[in-house]
Amino acid sequence: MAGFDLNSIGSLLSGKGVAEIAKRAKVKQSDVAKVLSAGIPALLSGMHDNASDKAGEESLNRALNDHGKDNVENVGAFLKGADLKDGKKILGHVLGDHHNALVEQISRSTGVTKGKTTTILALVAPLLLSLLSQNSGNGGGILGLLGGLLGLGGSSAQSNAIDMTGGSQSQGSSGGLLGGLLGGGSPSSGLGAGLLGSLLGGSSEPEPAAEEQGGGLLNGFLNLFRGK
Repeated sequence: MAGFDLNSIGSLLSGKGVAEIAKRAKVKQSDVAKVLSAGIPALLSGMHDNASDKAGEESLNRALNDHGKDNVENVGAFLKGADLKDGKKILGHVLGDHHNALVEQISRSTGVTKGKTTTILALVAPLLLSLLSQNSGNGGGILGLLGGLLGLGGSSAQSNAIDMTGGSQSQGSSGGLLGGLLGGGSPSSGLGAGLLGSLLGGSSEPEPAAEEQGGGLLNGFLNLFRGK
């Protein structure tokens, strides 16, 4: 995929992808977009954390190899047949001890139930692995690719990342981003805000009010973790 970044992931999912997830999770398309706008950066950050040591990188690479031959040309068809059980295993592996807290806070910030939030994230998790596997052949490997997607400083793939608000991003470590989501640092809300816009861009169910909420989704998410 040319220009592989958060925006392209959102654009790929918009329309049929979001619609299929909404159908399987039995929620509105705008709810899917809101969950994914916070969930995708968190999942990518968790993968980056896992790949930061040798054992974790090897484990992630095995998972990428398992999904490397998946056909994602038709995203709607892929998500229609996505293995929910496999997706939940991926969530547990990627997010570890943060899994329940992350799902709970995304649920609270979006108004989507925890069960449906888990379903939405579990459906998209195998797709993310497939896309990462098929775009990890460039220099920097999987760690560099994830760093580029997240705009992390010191990554050889940083030039591939875009700031979803139109500028440049830099973050010292993926732990800072995931930690921020869980109440530590303060990642830019641009990641979630712009991703929400691209996810809704091809939706047949546009909801301006939901898009307006997107700019504050991650900030609200942070505040909920901090008990504000």
